[in-house]
Amino acid sequence: MLGSMLCFSQNVGVSIETEQSIEALNEEMFSLLLKIQNNTDAEQHLQLVCESDKGVRILNNDISLTLSAGEKMFFPLKIFIDKKQPSGISTITSTLIAKNKSAIATAETALEIKLKRNLRIIANEPQVLIHQVGDSLRISTQVYNSGNQTEEVDLTATFPQNFGSEIAIKKKTTLEPFTEKEVVFSQIIDKNLLRMELFVVNIAGRNSNKEFFGNAVVIVQNALGSRRYIDPLNLNQYLQRSTANHISITANNPFSKFGASENLDLRSEFNLGSIKATLNLNGGYFQNLDTKLLMQNTWLKVEHRNLGIQLGNISTSELDLNLIGRGAEVFYGAPEVGKLGIKMGVLEKNYNLLDPLPLHNSPRGYAAYAQSSYSFDEKRILESAAVIDNDPFQKSLIIKNSYQYNKENNTVYSVDLGYGYAQSPTIPENAKPSVALGLTYYKKWNRYIFSSNNFYSSGYYPGIKKGSTVFEQRISREFDKFSLFGNYNLNVYEPKNIDPLYDFNTLSKRMKIEFGGNFSLSRRAKMSVTTQGMDEQSDIFLGPNFVKTTISYRAALLNSALNYNAINNKNRISLLYSQGFSYYPGFSDLKYIYRLQANWYHSDLMLSTNYQEGNFMLYEGNVNNEIRADSRKISAIASYRFNMLQDKLSIVLSTLGNYDNQFGTSISFNSSLDYHALRATRLFANINYNKFIKADVTSATTYYQIGINQDLPTFGEENVNYKNGQMKIFVFYDLNNNNVYDVDNDRPASNVKIKINNTIFVSDADGSVRYRKLPYADYTVKSMEEKWFTEDQLVKVDRKEVFLTVPFQKTSTIKGKIAYQKTSKTQYEIPEILAGMPIIFKNQFGRIFTFYTDAKGEYTAYVPLGDYEVSIDAKVLQKNVYVDENLQNVKAEEGTVKTLQNFLLKVREKKVEVKKFGISN
Repeated sequence: MLGSMLCFSQNVGVSIETEQSIEALNEEMFSLLLKIQNNTDAEQHLQLVCESDKGVRILNNDISLTLSAGEKMFFPLKIFIDKKQPSGISTITSTLIAKNKSAIATAETALEIKLKRNLRIIANEPQVLIHQVGDSLRISTQVYNSGNQTEEVDLTATFPQNFGSEIAIKKKTTLEPFTEKEVVFSQIIDKNLLRMELFVVNIAGRNSNKEFFGNAVVIVQNALGSRRYIDPLNLNQYLQRSTANHISITANNPFSKFGASENLDLRSEFNLGSIKATLNLNGGYFQNLDTKLLMQNTWLKVEHRNLGIQLGNISTSELDLNLIGRGAEVFYGAPEVGKLGIKMGVLEKNYNLLDPLPLHNSPRGYAAYAQSSYSFDEKRILESAAVIDNDPFQKSLIIKNSYQYNKENNTVYSVDLGYGYAQSPTIPENAKPSVALGLTYYKKWNRYIFSSNNFYSSGYYPGIKKGSTVFEQRISREFDKFSLFGNYNLNVYEPKNIDPLYDFNTLSKRMKIEFGGNFSLSRRAKMSVTTQGMDEQSDIFLGPNFVKTTISYRAALLNSALNYNAINNKNRISLLYSQGFSYYPGFSDLKYIYRLQANWYHSDLMLSTNYQEGNFMLYEGNVNNEIRADSRKISAIASYRFNMLQDKLSIVLSTLGNYDNQFGTSISFNSSLDYHALRATRLFANINYNKFIKADVTSATTYYQIGINQDLPTFGEENVNYKNGQMKIFVFYDLNNNNVYDVDNDRPASNVKIKINNTIFVSDADGSVRYRKLPYADYTVKSMEEKWFTEDQLVKVDRKEVFLTVPFQKTSTIKGKIAYQKTSKTQYEIPEILAGMPIIFKNQFGRIFTFYTDAKGEYTAYVPLGDYEVSIDAKVLQKNVYVDENLQNVKAEEGTVKTLQNFLLKVREKKVEVKKFGISN
């Protein structure tokens, strides 16, 4: 609360002073000090009256004051700002009134209510059911403005469409302060929506400043009578799924005489019973190449439960050798703990599926591999792999084992042990064994985190990490508003070639030590500062004779980074500045180096620029077989994305300029266009222009592409990897209440709601409900209809098909009450318990229904039509409590509400022994 003093005096005899202006918040109480002075020679009897807006409550108003001649007094006004008082300026007027009812002094204070924003949105119905094409899907939200200013609110509801696409519906509304409003979105249910078992409608809200203030999520469930099971534990994964099935046709540089090509890309999934097939096809036609037709990344995968095979192009990335070619892979995957998973494959190392297949001397060689994985429990996994690679340059064998341990992400480690054997294909006796060892460790305790990454392989090890030594250690400590860390990294690369015809053995070494911290300057601003020491060494070729020379590079750097994110997340700024010293021992002097990078992200606009003076890595000094330490680089990037035609058309424009004093100047312009012509049909185009300039050499290229993409559905129902069955339910109106479907009398119950566990179904026109792919388990089936009765049923699914009938019977309402009746003064003293007493209804077929009394002893029973015997379950009565007449008969009839006589609970009398006293004769 802030204010400034100002004196008002309308009468020289009596004066009143107060503050000129003051600030306050909603639901804040404060004092406004008034200075009142009687400047006359006579006693003054005054009335203090204060006025303001309705939401400005003056708690001690209309006060009688008596001031002696010349007396001065200070009076505090107690003021409370109501939570519904709007922001802005209000006036508090303080007036002194004399005995004759005339105002003799007045003071005014300008009260400024500070701006308060508080918008929120909720879903009135978090779950909605759909079950019929043509109906309207109604999404109701409630928007609350608990702030003190009028808000213009933009709401966007995102509905899913077929094949993972979306459609957005936007609405605007105005909310006065402290009001709420219902906003409804509607979408016609079509076949595509009805095909989805479950989906989410997200409603996002933005305020008058276009700032995001919240969102509401509505889960829409398909209530059709025939559906498949969805695991509740994987609900989020199911909601976020998108189809990868598509067919795409692309033309690249279609009007060029030399670079024209066409490409076909297809992916489709098929499910037939327990068999799943996936076809992926990628083919290119190149008019001006000797090999005009190329088929890459083309394969057919067939899976049956946990067993599968893939034919066509094969690629592996999880092995110590990256294998790419064409062949076959067989796999058996068991996700359960205690089960073994196996993968085996063989391939010819040719990426074009259409090339002739040489059976003996392949120009690129052959390879075979096998992998296994065994999960002991949720923490421990053992993996093994073996690879045989018959390459034209080297024959290789790798056998590797890996043990992994993960304890709730607090302690994680893995141990790797590999054996390798390399042999020259031209000189078979030239062969070398090798070894690879690896250890990774991660530990988190309290606020400390330690990680260690270690690896060693000898020079002839056939893997992609051959001749590598890695020693990387990091420790960090978290504090409330900052963190500190230290790193030490050593990387040595010294591979050796087994074939002397291809002797390119070389050495590369890098050591780096780093210390730094991350700091939170404010809620929106973060900063980091690090210091680095670096020592690199590598073999490179220098001079006109390409002499192999070992070069060293050393540097000491100080790096700082500042990141700022605006409140609305539309503006993000990052600044990075590095400075220090570096040199090449024996080749250059110590030189000051620095580098600055600035990035700005504003909504869909991105600007980035970079300036560098000096060499920050060893390789930057290798220029035309000479060592130079005067690198200067300048680069700038700009990118802008905008949408049109109700977000159906998306256009991205970008440009890049790069200057390097050693390697020349390059400029590029890029643009891409993406248009959703239909829900599952997308047209796209790209154009790219590049120009390179260095000295007297200038070159320019233009690349453009146009294409069409059509999303495809998955054919058939997806398979599951667990024992499952189908539950078939027939729901009918049991009009004669005999629990049996009589064709001549009863009829199927269509469009009625039943619940299987927590999943709701609406029965089909023939009264049927089908729940497919149900895991073997017990399920509860219950009715959600109020006017018809059916008993809950527990169903065990333990085979491929389970059939169940659910009779819906008409109900009647019967009410009653229990009461205690006092028998005599000598009855036992007991508490009168009325709540929870079971009332038993038994009909003419012997079926029993139980209802319970409330705290007043009253009960209401909804039972099928028929004749009933009604009684209290006497077994639960208290000791010494009984019922004389514990049986009543009643007929439950359609459309009636009957009330039974009260059941009277009586209390037994105590046995009193009477003794007589007298005088014997």
